[in-house]
Amino acid sequence: MQVTVKLFAFLADQLGDAIQVDVDNPVKVADLFDQVARRAPTLKETLANSRLAVNQEFVNSPELSLHSDDEIAIIPPVSGG
Repeated sequence: MQVTVKLFAFLADQLGDAIQVDVDNPVKVADLFDQVARRAPTLKETLANSRLAVNQEFVNSPELSLHSDDEIAIIPPVSGG
């Protein structure tokens, strides 16, 4: 299944606001992050510290079932002052 993954902050700066990835269903969160990292290998460390959100809720499970209309987002760590 192909899904759109929204990206934010540093990830969006590197890859754009969203990318399309192919995933199995159910999907392992690590596999989804690996697909993003393949597009920009230098982001692997940032992705390792990022959070996944589905329908504006953070995901804590290592595996989840997705639907084609789910809103999927990867939020990297941010800092500010």
